[in-house]
Amino acid sequence: MGDKNENKLSFSGIMGVLLLAIIIVVMFILPAEYGVDPTGVGNKLGLIKLTDKEAPSEQNTVVRVISGDYPAIPEEFDSWEPDVIGAPFSTTQLNSFSSDQIIINLDSGEQLEYKALMQQGDVLVYSWSVNKGVVYTDFHADPKQDVQLYPDDYFIRYRESETSSSAGSIVAPFGGNHGWYWLNIEEHPIEITLNVSGFYSELIELGRSFQ
Repeated sequence: MGDKNENKLSFSGIMGVLLLAIIIVVMFILPAEYGVDPTGVGNKLGLIKLTDKEAPSEQNTVVRVISGDYPAIPEEFDSWEPDVIGAPFSTTQLNSFSSDQIIINLDSGEQLEYKALMQQGDVLVYSWSVNKGVVYTDFHADPKQDVQLYPDDYFIRYRESETSSSAGSIVAPFGGNHGWYWLNIEEHPIEITLNVSGFYSELIELGRSFQ
């Protein structure tokens, strides 16, 4: 009888330790280490903040992204006097928009840039595709107006990728060159079809060479 009671106590002790361990993991370790707080206790005890504090250091290694805000939703609305929304969401242009399709041929290892000359606030819509394979592309812009206001060799990047196609739109943050750098990383020639529509004064090829 004594051995049976001791076994029961031993089993109960083990189950108690396991239960306590599970409680510690769920209520303390998961919120503090992984930001997972199924019971809500971690948030109340401030443990969930330990995970949040690690986020800024991780974000510091990521490229800073410049972004803006959309108009706020109004609390009241008068249909007789609607809100007037301006740039960059609505801009009246003096000139009609342009539209071009460009065919670009690149040999293996060949690179070039194609840029649209735009004014601040101008809008551009684009799409491009490669006939065979993928191409390295750096979609970026550099200012040509008020250059003295910017650091030397200043430019911004819209997108960098290795892909077979892309499409999108931009609102020019400044007057200058806005467009693409392409490098053929395939071992065969490729053909890029670029379609551009919007407000720009020029669409030109800038520099072609082999890497």
